[in-house]
Amino acid sequence: MKRLLRLALLALFSAGFALAQQAPDGGADASRPAGSAAAVSVSAEPREAKLGQPITLTIEIRGQGTSYRLPEKLRIDPFEEISRRELGGDPERITLTVTTFERTGDLTLPAIPLEAQVADGGPAPAPLEVPAVPIKILSVLAGSDGQPRPAAAPLPIRVKDYRPVAAAGLVLLWLALALALRLLRRSLPAEARLAEPAPLRPAHEIALEKLDALVRDDLLRRGQHHEYFRRISEILREYAGNRFGFFALDLTSRELCEELRDRLTPGLDLGLLDQILRQADLVKFAREKPGDEECSRAINGAFAIIEQTRAPLEPAGASTPSEAG
Repeated sequence: MKRLLRLALLALFSAGFALAQQAPDGGADASRPAGSAAAVSVSAEPREAKLGQPITLTIEIRGQGTSYRLPEKLRIDPFEEISRRELGGDPERITLTVTTFERTGDLTLPAIPLEAQVADGGPAPAPLEVPAVPIKILSVLAGSDGQPRPAAAPLPIRVKDYRPVAAAGLVLLWLALALALRLLRRSLPAEARLAEPAPLRPAHEIALEKLDALVRDDLLRRGQHHEYFRRISEILREYAGNRFGFFALDLTSRELCEELRDRLTPGLDLGLLDQILRQADLVKFAREKPGDEECSRAINGAFAIIEQTRAPLEPAGASTPSEAG
């Protein structure tokens, strides 16, 4: 009895093991119908295109058990890829957009192998490829006579003219300036508006006044020979510039004498002036100590030069043409 029970259990165990071995095969057959073969179809739109015009290929894959995709890099000379899109679905659909810029005429887009996406350890599927597609490429001038189009009429271009605005702005600026001057003139006191400018003093009056002040300061008694000759030189330079009409304070002694030599200088003893200026330069720059005779000669010579070259005074009874009228 025990032996029969053991045989029955062994038979049941063997039957369960056999069913477990057959289950995977049955599932695989269910996912892929027996005898089904993958098929690829392709359509191009448009079949006739001009150079550079995009052409869209629609690829459909039917009856496959695995998924396919286009290679990463396509070899489709003389065409080139613009874009791709894998839509999936059943049937699986892929769109590929291409164009060409090289040749015209009847061309053929080469066949494109498809890459299968296989799970690790799964069986390798049958290779598939997209069939070649004939495409006609036309010139961009197709359908025209090849002659240039007639020139179109010129288009008007509107440019803003700011000249009236600028002119108005200038007028307003001038009016504002005139008004400001008028108000400023009114704000001044009457004495300031009617006052006449003070007449310029003659050059010899200014120079003689400064020489008299130099004598009164008595610099030689205090031993200030350097300051004494500096002031004599400055007075003579200022007088020469004011009397003969040029700026003489920034000229050297030599430059001053050359300038006076080229001008009309009635009554001027140029040698005496040059001697006084040279003596002053020696005292100022070489620190030479002059004697009493040289100091007297310098001040007396300065007075003489000014008196000999002073401008003649106008007669007291003389009047200008405007006053006479």
